[in-house]
Amino acid sequence: MKKSKVFVIMPFQEEFLEVYEMLKIKLHDRFEFTNAGDEGNQQNILQDIIQPIYEADMIIADLTGLNPNVMYELGLAHSFNKKTIIITKDDIAKLPFDLKQYRVKDYDTHFIKFDELIDFLNSTLAGAADGTVLFSNPVKDFLKLGNINDISWFNDDEAIIEIENSSDKGFIDFLVELESSMDEFQQDITAMTEDMVKMSEGVSQSTSEIERVKESGGSGTISFVRKATRKAAKYVEEFSSSFKEYNKTLPELWDKIEMNTIGLLENDFATTDGNKEMMINYLKSLSETKKAIVRAEEGVTAMKIEMEGVVGIEKSLNKAMQFAILDLTNFLKNTEYFKGSIDKILVKSKITLGKIEFD
Repeated sequence: MKKSKVFVIMPFQEEFLEVYEMLKIKLHDRFEFTNAGDEGNQQNILQDIIQPIYEADMIIADLTGLNPNVMYELGLAHSFNKKTIIITKDDIAKLPFDLKQYRVKDYDTHFIKFDELIDFLNSTLAGAADGTVLFSNPVKDFLKLGNINDISWFNDDEAIIEIENSSDKGFIDFLVELESSMDEFQQDITAMTEDMVKMSEGVSQSTSEIERVKESGGSGTISFVRKATRKAAKYVEEFSSSFKEYNKTLPELWDKIEMNTIGLLENDFATTDGNKEMMINYLKSLSETKKAIVRAEEGVTAMKIEMEGVVGIEKSLNKAMQFAILDLTNFLKNTEYFKGSIDKILVKSKITLGKIEFD
């Protein structure tokens, strides 16, 4: 099987070259990695940077420290409409606002965080290779918004969906299936919120028991507090386990929703009289989904702040809280992507369907 070419953009420093070598080792079965350092002559920008970016199937850009050379090369990748994944050791919030909404993953060389990066890259690069994951960038979005369609390499990677029978009935069936995926996404968000409430109630109950025993005192106080704290830790561990699964399944489900929604918007049947109204109603439900994501985001943020205040109380609870905080942080990063994706879809809908009044 022919391997997809992945060009890696990163600063020329030892710590990043070590990361590059680790990526090659972990992902070499399916992808062929190169970077400018492999080309042998870093003085020739055309040969060592522009040409391999142009010839690459996918790009990984490490924006740690916002290195000027890396930013320049990222701009080249966007101008060539390359499927680009951004990674960074920094806080994603510190990235330029017009980049945060695209495919971004923070990482650390600590084995757990780095394994998360490998899993993310493996699935996202695979999706890029087989066309099941959509990519965009600021240049592409500008051209779409301006209805500029005369640059060939920006027109060859649109979402392609197959509508059975190529008919209005096929369109309706496909839209029903898409709405079903959206319902599943919303149900997962609701279930996640319920899990968070259950965990919070369990921890609060354990905390109340601890306070009650402390007030009454006695020789068994320390032993009881330890047991109650471990009980609270169990609630947090169970929550963290389920939340970790949401962090895996929700982005996968959303990629499917995004791909199929963009595909419908680019299908001729979307603008016929009867279908147009159904499409608009679906997009309105998408807008409501964004509101649900924001509400979940607010709840997760509050929970994260609360947990950060608990860390340090007892060893087992401290460890459980630290893992849960990591999972909550990852969810908040996912919500940024979900919201940015919805915004891009709604902007695109204006081009296809005209202005839509949302509540």
